This record gives sequence, C-alpha cells and structure tokens, in this order.
Amino acid sequence: MKMHATLLALLLVALCRNHGASLGQGICYGVKGDLVTNCGFETGDFTGWSLTGNTGFTGVSSSIRYVNSGSFSAQLGPVGSDGSLSQNVGTNINRYRVSFYRENDGGTPNDFFTFFSGVLNGHAGGGSNTITFAYRQDPEYWGLDDVVVRSASPEPGSLMLMGSGILGLAEVVRRELRA
Repeated sequence: MKMHATLLALLLVALCRNHGASLGQGICYGVKGDLVTNCGFETGDFTGWSLTGNTGFTGVSSSIRYVNSGSFSAQLGPVGSDGSLSQNVGTNINRYRVSFYRENDGGTPNDFFTFFSGVLNGHAGGGSNTITFAYRQDPEYWGLDDVVVRSASPEPGSLMLMGSGILGLAEVVRRELRA
C-alpha cells in the first residue's frame, strides 16, 4: 500500500511540474498542438495577428477584467463599425477544435463574430486556414484571451503512449492489491 501512495504522489508532482511553467504565460501556451502564435497576447502586442477595419480603441491590455490567464489579453472596443483580428494558423487541417475566452463589459450596441476558413483546391476544410474575430463594442470593450486552434484528430503515438501508461499503472495496482 505504501508503494501505491508513493506512485500517486509522484504522478501528481509530475503533472504539476509539467503544467506549472505554462500557467505563468497563460493556459493556451500549455496546450499541445496549438497552432496560434501569441495565443494569449503575452508579447504585450498583436505579434502574429493582423488587424483590419476599425482599429480604434483596440490594443493589448493587462487589465485584470479581461485577462483569463497569464498577464495580458486583447482589448477590443471600436466605436461605430467593426474591427477584425485574424491569423493564418497553418495548412492541411481537415478537422479542428477552436476555443477562446472572451469577456464583454455589456455596453450596447455590440457584436462579436468568429470565423474559421480554409480552402484547398476550391474546397473548404483544408489548405490555408485563418481564424478571424470581428467585433464592435460601443462604448465599452470586449476582452479576448487564450485562443487555441488545434487538430481534432488525436495523434496515434499519443494514444499508444497513454494506453501503455494506463496498462502499466493497472499492473502496479494489481500487484499491490495481491501483496
């Protein structure tokens, strides 16, 4: 039984150690396979992103109101018309998962749209993929943080590694219970 408790403690320490460094930068930096550059705006600017449309009252902020994790987030507040923020996130993605954190101050009128587009030989769902956020917030702000785009297909190597780890842990537990 003593060995079982020791193994569980070591497992918890390993998990905390692997994720601790990424939490200082923001949770999106710890997501394996994230295709977004500067996903949490931790450079303090829009490095990797393209701004178009109305860019008034648009910037990167350390205001705690909009930061989900890390130290910075995008602060988006154009008045009168939409602005947009976009990034090309790679090629040849047929299935994907998109997640992000947003916060609204509640002023009206406002809107926030998310688009993901990809074209390969004239067909959607592959080729050059771009994530775009279009927004307007009169007279307040939208906060955007922790943008993650990754393949929805699990990697076979990862599945095999996880499966063999579970089988190994089950064998250790079985031996401990017999003793």
